[in-house]
Amino acid sequence: MSAINEYEYQKIHDKRLAESICVAATVKVVAFDPVKMTVDVQPLSKHLQNGKYESQPPILGVPVACTRCGGFITRPWIKVGDTGVVVYLDHDMDSTVTGGKEAKPLTERNHATTDAIFIGAIVAGSYSSSGLPADSLVLATENGSVYVAVSAAGVAIKGNLTVTGNVNSSGNISAAGNMTAAGDVLAESSISGAHHTHPGDSGGRTGQPG
Repeated sequence: MSAINEYEYQKIHDKRLAESICVAATVKVVAFDPVKMTVDVQPLSKHLQNGKYESQPPILGVPVACTRCGGFITRPWIKVGDTGVVVYLDHDMDSTVTGGKEAKPLTERNHATTDAIFIGAIVAGSYSSSGLPADSLVLATENGSVYVAVSAAGVAIKGNLTVTGNVNSSGNISAAGNMTAAGDVLAESSISGAHHTHPGDSGGRTGQPG
């Protein structure tokens, strides 16, 4: 075999080998299970099959690569239609992902679509962010109507805030609007806003507010 033929053969071999390896893919979410933290996805890139570009089959039950450690979890909320990326693991993940510990692969498959992990949604299409603070790490709605922004200056919150539990502050609290309390409000830790009295002008004490 001539040198040129060997070179061309190697090129074809390398091309076929590269085509057979699944590394990563852009996908569209078609279903989301927030309890199991899995998604069903449809690969967006068509593949060449018998001389024609065909849609790839969907990949079902793909684990979402959210952060879970130390008894805490960062849970994203994924919607049908979101565009994201999956990566294909080197080995069969059935035993390691299911058991969460070191184990030998159940099969010898490598870089298979059945061993996909959804690593997150990406910005795709014509979307552009607006209304979000600069120089900040932001958790927000897409249109910027609600956000929590962390910057060197502090934490800024836009939107209604609901707290279940106690609120403790070591600093001052200022309010531009009204403050409403279903229970009593204590001043200086002991003076009741709902039940306090004052000395009367003619002696004695005034009645309670209300």
